[in-house]
Amino acid sequence: MGSGGWGRQEARRSADAFRAARANDRSDRANRADRADRADRPTESDRRRMPPRHCWVTDPPAAPGRWPGVVVGWRAVDGRWEGRVVVVVGSGPGAGVLDLWLGEDQLAPA
Repeated sequence: MGSGGWGRQEARRSADAFRAARANDRSDRANRADRADRADRPTESDRRRMPPRHCWVTDPPAAPGRWPGVVVGWRAVDGRWEGRVVVVVGSGPGAGVLDLWLGEDQLAPA
């Protein structure tokens, strides 16, 4: 006897199709997120052309600690990258501005 035109096989096929569509949707979202993540990361060849970006500077010369700064350029030196950074150290009348090249290990995204 029928049950309104839908039997177990049709229900199973419908559920399988639903699961497959959900799996494809998850896969598409993961692929889009992966592509977006890769697009956000500059390649090494693009690094020199990057616009200025805010960063954290760790232990610049004569000013130990962590300071806010701006990376304004990049260069390769002996197989490693250095960023040209402008950073204000101190506060008030005693504050100073540094413009220097630091290894990328001393720089972190803000």
